[in-house]
Amino acid sequence: MSTSPDTVSPIPGLSPLEAGDPAEVGPYRLVGRIGAGGMGAVFGALDVYGRCVAVKTVHADIAREFRFREAFVREVEMLGRADGVSTARLHAADTEAEVPWLAFDYVPGRDLWAHVREFGPLSGDMLRTFSLGMAEGLAALHAAGIAHRDIKPGNVILSPDGPKIVDFGIAVEVGTENSDDPSSSYGTPGWTAPERYSGAVADPSADVFAWGGLVALAATGREPFGKGDAKELARRVKTGEHDVEGVPEDLRGLVEAALSVYPEQRLSSEELVGALLPGTEQNQWSDSLRRMLRDYWRGVDDAGHDPGRWAAALGAASATGLGVSALGSGALGSGAMGSGVLGSGGIAGTGAATGTVGPGMATAGGSTAVAGGGAAGTSMATGGMLSGVATSKLGLAGAGVLVVAGLAAGGFVVYDQVRVTPGETVAAAVGFLEEGQGFSAQVARSFSRTHAEQVAERTGTSVEQVMEDSRAEEEYLYSADTGSFLIRGAVMGPGTVAVANHRDELYVYAPRPEDISWGTWHDSIEPMTLDPSVTTDAVAPSLMTAPLRTLADSGQVEQEEGDDGAYSGPTTLGLLSEGVFTEAEAGGRLEVDEEGAPVRAEYTTEQWEVRVDFTGTDEGITVEDPQISAEGDGFGWAAVHAPVCGSVQTSERDWEVQASAWEVDCDYAMDVSEMMLNGSEGFGYGADQERVEVLSGYSGSGGTTWLVDEVMACAIFRRDLGGLIENRTYFLSPCQAAAKQEGELEEWPYVEVEFGSRTLIDYHDLT
Repeated sequence: MSTSPDTVSPIPGLSPLEAGDPAEVGPYRLVGRIGAGGMGAVFGALDVYGRCVAVKTVHADIAREFRFREAFVREVEMLGRADGVSTARLHAADTEAEVPWLAFDYVPGRDLWAHVREFGPLSGDMLRTFSLGMAEGLAALHAAGIAHRDIKPGNVILSPDGPKIVDFGIAVEVGTENSDDPSSSYGTPGWTAPERYSGAVADPSADVFAWGGLVALAATGREPFGKGDAKELARRVKTGEHDVEGVPEDLRGLVEAALSVYPEQRLSSEELVGALLPGTEQNQWSDSLRRMLRDYWRGVDDAGHDPGRWAAALGAASATGLGVSALGSGALGSGAMGSGVLGSGGIAGTGAATGTVGPGMATAGGSTAVAGGGAAGTSMATGGMLSGVATSKLGLAGAGVLVVAGLAAGGFVVYDQVRVTPGETVAAAVGFLEEGQGFSAQVARSFSRTHAEQVAERTGTSVEQVMEDSRAEEEYLYSADTGSFLIRGAVMGPGTVAVANHRDELYVYAPRPEDISWGTWHDSIEPMTLDPSVTTDAVAPSLMTAPLRTLADSGQVEQEEGDDGAYSGPTTLGLLSEGVFTEAEAGGRLEVDEEGAPVRAEYTTEQWEVRVDFTGTDEGITVEDPQISAEGDGFGWAAVHAPVCGSVQTSERDWEVQASAWEVDCDYAMDVSEMMLNGSEGFGYGADQERVEVLSGYSGSGGTTWLVDEVMACAIFRRDLGGLIENRTYFLSPCQAAAKQEGELEEWPYVEVEFGSRTLIDYHDLT
C-alpha cells in the first residue's frame, strides 16, 4: 500500500511522505521522512504502543544484491546484541523482506556538540554521569563483540533519559581484518584513533580513544585536538597534541590515558566503568548508572520533540484509545536535511543540519536522533517534567497481544522486549508522578504491630492504644508549574501543621497563638530550628516517587496473583515524622489503574505501616502559601521556619530577617528592612517617601507604624516607656500584609488600612 504526499500533513522535523512510500512497514505506521538517499530512507513512525520510532529501509533493487543483503543481516545481528543503558537498541527487523528494514526507538535530544554550544560544558555530577554513560555504552558494545569505530560528538545524543550512542553505520565485529572491511578507511578527523591511520584492525581501544575526546569536549567545550583540516588533525592525533586543560582532576587522568597514542596504554571500556564506579560489582553497573541518571541527569530537554503531532497526523490517538494530550505538546525541532552515512555505502542527505540518527542517517534539523532506550519503563530524568511516551500512559497499551499479532502476520524478528515486566509497569506508573503537571495524595500511617508491641512492653500501655496514638494523616500536594511541594500535617513535630518546599526553600508552619495579633507589643513567634536531616531533598516530590522508583529498579517486583493491577517487592521508604527524616528498608506494594497510573501504595517497615492514596495524578494542582489557605482557620498560621536573609540592627540589637511569605524573596525582605531602619533619620523617617506612609507615630504609645509599598505594615516599638531616653530599647514587629483603604483620615498624614493575617517579613532578636 502506498500513500500520496498529501496524505500526511508536514510535521516540523519530518518531511512529508512521498508518492510511492509505504503507509506501513512491518507493524509500524509511517508519519514522515527523517532522511533519505540513494541507498534507502529512514522514516518517523508510530509502533503498536503509540511510541515514536524510526524505521530504516533499503531500496528493493539494492537489496537484491546478495553482498549487500548479507552485510545488512550482519548489521542487524550485531545491533541485536547491543543492550547497554547508553547504546542504541534495535526494536525489530525483517532482513528477508523484499524491502529489508530495521527499527529503533526515536530518541529526542541534541547531539553533544549542539548541547555544549547551546548550554555550555557539563560539570560536577552531570559530567561524571555523562562519562560513565559513555563508558558503559562502549563496554556493552565491546562485550557483544562490536567495535563502533565512529564515536564522535555527532553520534552521541543527550536525551532526557541520558546520553545515547547512535549511528552504527560503520560498526564491525571486533578483530575484523581490513581486507574484509570495506569501511576500514572511514573515520572522522580529530576523533579517529592514531593506529587507524596505519591500518590497524578493528579494536575496542579505538572507541576508548574517542571516549577521552568526548569527555574532554563535554568538560571544556573544546575539541581536544582543536580545529584544522584533515591532514593537520591527523598529525596532532598521531603525535598526541591534545588539549585537556579544564577537565576536572578526578577525570583528567582517565582522559589523558584514553587519548594516548599507544593503544596498550589505554584502559579497556570495562576498566573505565570500574574506575568510575569503584567497588561496584560488574553485574551492578547498569543499575548504578540508572540511579546516577535519575539523581544527577538534569537540564536536558527533548529539543522540542512532540509525539502528539505524530499521533494526530495518523489519528493514532483514536486507534489506540488514547487522547492526544497524553502524548505531550510542543514542536519538533525543524531544519534542513543533514548529512549522514547508512551502512557501508550510506544514505547521503543534503543541507546544513548535522544531527545524526542511527544507524547512518542525518536528522531533519539536527535536534533529534534514532537510538535505543526509551522502552516502556525507562524513566525520563528531568526533575522532572518533560513529555515522554516510554514511561507514560502509552507505554503499556496492548502490550504483548499486538506484537504477537504482528509476528504472525509479518514474520519479522522482534529484538525489543515483547512482554512488559512488572518493574517496567511500576516505572511507567512513576512516570505519571515525575512527568505530570502535579499530584495529590492522602497519606495514613501508624506503628507496625511489631513495633507497637515493643513500645507497649516498655510503657505498660496496651498495644491497641499505642497504635491508635501513633496514627497520623497527612496530605501531600505538588505543583510542577510553581515548583511547590506541600505536606499538610504534623510531620515536623507536635504543634506544627505543615511543611513546604517552595522553589528550593523550606517553610514550616504552626498555628498563630491567640494572644498574638498584629499591632500589640510583642516579640515575633519563636522560630523553629530544623533537624539536620530535614533538607530540601527530604521535603520534595521524591517522598512519593523515590520508594516507587526503587521498587521498580529492584529487579524483584512481582505481579500479585489474581490481581492484574497490583505489584509488590522490596524498596526503601523515606519518611518525615516528628521533624526528622529517616529511611528504612520496606516491603512495597503498588496498585495501578487501567491506564497504568498509580492508585494506591502501601509500605511496611520494621516501625511503620504507611498507606498512600493518590487522589490526583498529572493534574494542574494548585499549591499556595499555607498562610493564605489558613486565613479562615482561627488566627491563621505562622511560618516558624522560613528563609533567613540576613540581619539588621536597632539600638545595638541585632535582628534576623526572615522572608515568611512565598511572594517575598530575600532581596526584597532586606531592602524593606534596611530602608525602614537605616534611613538618614532612622526608623523609617529617612525612607523613600514614595514607598512609605505613616499609619501611626510616637505619641506616648512608644511605637511607629508604616505602610510599605501599599502591601504591608511594618512597625517598631519601645520595650519600656519609662526611664531615660538614652537607655531606650526597641523591638521590631513583623511586617504584616495590609491594604490601603479608599480615602484618608482627616488628620494628615495618617491613612487607613485593612490588616491581613499573613506575615510577610519576620524579625527574630539575635541579642
